[in-house]
Amino acid sequence: MHAPIRGSSVHPVVRVTGNFTSESPLAEVVRSALLAAFDQGWADPKKLSQSSARAAILGNQALENIAAKLKVPADSLEVLGEPALGHYLAIAGLLRDDLTFAYSATDKGKIRAIARSHRGAITELQVDDQGAINSAQIPQNSVLSLQLANGETGIVQDSQRLAGLSNFVAVDATSSGPRIALPDHWDTALFDARSWYGPGGLAILAIKNKTQFAYPLPHIAPIKSPGTFSLPLLIAASVALTNFTPEEATLREFAISELATIPGVRVVAPQAPATTNVFSIIVAGFNGEHLVRELAARSLDVDSGSACSPADLQPSHVLAAMGYPTDGHLLITLKNGMTRADVQALVSAISEITS
Repeated sequence: MHAPIRGSSVHPVVRVTGNFTSESPLAEVVRSALLAAFDQGWADPKKLSQSSARAAILGNQALENIAAKLKVPADSLEVLGEPALGHYLAIAGLLRDDLTFAYSATDKGKIRAIARSHRGAITELQVDDQGAINSAQIPQNSVLSLQLANGETGIVQDSQRLAGLSNFVAVDATSSGPRIALPDHWDTALFDARSWYGPGGLAILAIKNKTQFAYPLPHIAPIKSPGTFSLPLLIAASVALTNFTPEEATLREFAISELATIPGVRVVAPQAPATTNVFSIIVAGFNGEHLVRELAARSLDVDSGSACSPADLQPSHVLAAMGYPTDGHLLITLKNGMTRADVQALVSAISEITS
């Protein structure tokens, strides 16, 4: 469906009232820590110089802090300088040809790509209109990719129950971060520093039982990850996690209730269990890209399309799997420091565009 043309698309420049995209600038305390670390020009922690020894100490302190905040053993952590590689390592390190790979229809594209390359059996788990995984479809002799919270809808799975239904569990905590505790049964867990307002370019992989994990890439030494990452980014990620506080739940509730009053706006699974920071809406009769541009003209930034491929605004496979239309999709991210006035500005702008 093409976006209707209603009046001029040129609008006066107004005060920036909100960044509702998934990206956010670093807090000043995190930015300062990052710049200070870069200014030091940290030496390679694996070498024997005094500066390398100091770098190793700082790196270990950052890891211990991250482990404590995420409630995982410090010796289980591997730091990844390429977050996109994390899903492959977390899953392929557990997967064998005799195991079925089970993943959700709402999992990220990177995880669905792993399924395509698996030489053994695969099972795509369907979800209902609330985004809940059909647990009856989980094979017992399997590796389960378990997404704690969806990055487009914020919907949270019943992870304790689902994790107990599979031999091995690779937890995707890249969207939830510290907001949701890991289930009792997990084998690998992947975190992205951006989920707690840390810097991009850094992921944390926790491996609970390293005897069950086989590094899936070519290697000579007995390693569990490539081992290449930026120490300044790790330090900044640790500082960001220390200063992280969850978003105010009532703000999400307010935003959903206000947006639901706009004619033609449908909130995706508004009653489903969800994180406090993300939700999606569908604006009937409008194209998502058109809405993004109209809102940008009013100094309001939002996302549209699949969170896996925002660059080309591919339709959301998440919404499709839940039985929702994919056109007119807006993905809204709430952040610490936002107010009801910021949300109301977004609501008013969408009302104006759609009226």
